[in-house]
Amino acid sequence: AGAVAMKYCTVPEQDVVGFIGTGAIARNMARAAAAVRPFKGIAYAHAGAEEFCKEMEAELGMPFIVATSAEELCGKSDIIFTQTPGGDTVLKKDWLKQDGVTIIASGSDQPTKQEIPNDVLKASKYISDLTKQTSKVGELRGAIQAGVMTTDDVYAELGEIVSGSKP
Repeated sequence: AGAVAMKYCTVPEQDVVGFIGTGAIARNMARAAAAVRPFKGIAYAHAGAEEFCKEMEAELGMPFIVATSAEELCGKSDIIFTQTPGGDTVLKKDWLKQDGVTIIASGSDQPTKQEIPNDVLKASKYISDLTKQTSKVGELRGAIQAGVMTTDDVYAELGEIVSGSKP
């Protein structure tokens, strides 16, 4: 789903891809993103970012650098994949590039998980993989519980973008 989102919801000029979290899901997302198009990678994690960057650069043949903070990563990234195990948000709205960024939150499968702050979600053109799921155990759940969004605020499901029923 991350690669499909990157293919259909980004443009080739978005060529710096950030990874917040560098475990197994991040490795699979980097491989999937590389199948979409070449990019420059940047990664941040509490542990393991150096190893991730070395492995992905060697495997994918694309440059990867380590960010010293999530804020630094956000300021440099056109596309951000988030894939952390915790329930804490991993970025802030004022860290994001002002000319637009695509955030692909992967692994949002637990009712306690929320990597993306509600103000970022509310300001976004929110595309879910499955709205019924993300409203219960994904990023959208927190925004709904906080009263800042409803399922009507979802622009589209990813399948609608892929099928062309939503631009």
